[in-house]
Amino acid sequence: MSSPMPSPPITSVTRQLSRRSVFEALLHRSPISRADLAKVTSLSKQTMSEVIDAFEQQGLVRSVGRTSGNVGRTAVLYELSPEGGHVLGIDLGARRLTVALADIAGRVLAEADEATDSRGGAWTLDQIARLSDRLARDNHTHPSRIRSIVMATPGVVNPKSGAIEMAPNITGLDHLNVVGLLGEKLGSPVVLENDINLALLGEIWHGCAQNVDNVAFLALGSGVGLGLYINGRLARGENGAAGEIGYLPIGGDPLQAESRLQGCLEYQVGATGVVRRYREAGGSDVDSERQVFEQAQAGDAIAASVVDETARLTALAAAAVIATVDPQLLVLGGSVGARPDFADKVASVLLQLSARPVEIRTSTLGRRAGVVGALSVALRRLHDEFFGVAEFASALPLPPPAQRSARQ
Repeated sequence: MSSPMPSPPITSVTRQLSRRSVFEALLHRSPISRADLAKVTSLSKQTMSEVIDAFEQQGLVRSVGRTSGNVGRTAVLYELSPEGGHVLGIDLGARRLTVALADIAGRVLAEADEATDSRGGAWTLDQIARLSDRLARDNHTHPSRIRSIVMATPGVVNPKSGAIEMAPNITGLDHLNVVGLLGEKLGSPVVLENDINLALLGEIWHGCAQNVDNVAFLALGSGVGLGLYINGRLARGENGAAGEIGYLPIGGDPLQAESRLQGCLEYQVGATGVVRRYREAGGSDVDSERQVFEQAQAGDAIAASVVDETARLTALAAAAVIATVDPQLLVLGGSVGARPDFADKVASVLLQLSARPVEIRTSTLGRRAGVVGALSVALRRLHDEFFGVAEFASALPLPPPAQRSARQ
């Protein structure tokens, strides 16, 4: 009689894959029992018990009661513990600074925002640190539990100097090592990502672009930017500057000094450009693009003309994007772009420009899109830190939107 085949050795990769599959099940199916975890992961009961015991020792899971089983049996239910690890998402805008704190399961614990310090530079970095510290302190979160920090920022991060370049609406960040200084102030490494890219990821996770693999996100507000999600991946370009659409030579002379500094398209259709063109056309004294739109709705012919021209220039830029990357969906965001009445005007012009119609939606997250996207990247990084496997390249799927708590 031949001896039985020996069981294959349990390698570190096998063990990590087991941990990863259990974590993913907890992320998407909590609360859940050990028996049900074993079923959905196809792991043995012994392996499952070992993983759950290890998770409990690490503070990654907690029991949340019991459920009745067959013949009166009960089973302990488990979910990911809010104390298992926290992430911080930061959205640095020219007008508003937003910070959000979430746990390892993607539940938003707290969120706060305030006007961005107009002095820029080091003052802005100090403001980010103060607001982040306050949020953590108010929610009794020790800095050591914040394991992943991601910040949305305008412009492009110079990988050598850590400075933020091509961000004319926030001064003083182009000669500072923003990456290094923020890491020191917050006590943990900080990953910086373009704000439009993160707004796009926010809409894909919790907003209007869920389950879409080819999306272009065109944002018009204080600045103008484009995020591209092509075949399920962000398009960044050689230097991380893909999507700096504000520099397209549309709407004016691209060699004009203001156009070279700010970008030709942004100079015309950014918030300050809308206000400037309205004043230059003889409109009344206004302080914001919002007032120009309000004047147009009230019957101001000059304001209506400025809004129509802004929509036309935006449609020209959108047509160039559509012809280049062939998206399934175009999302309009920002204080100008997310206005439904404006989106309708852009769509109307696009019908005349583009041979193939593309669905247009306005951002459903609004000004929260950037911070939600920052949280999504911070979560992925945290999950990868705990459960990443070099031989298994795909990322863990994020928890569904239903798991996000209401803003506090």
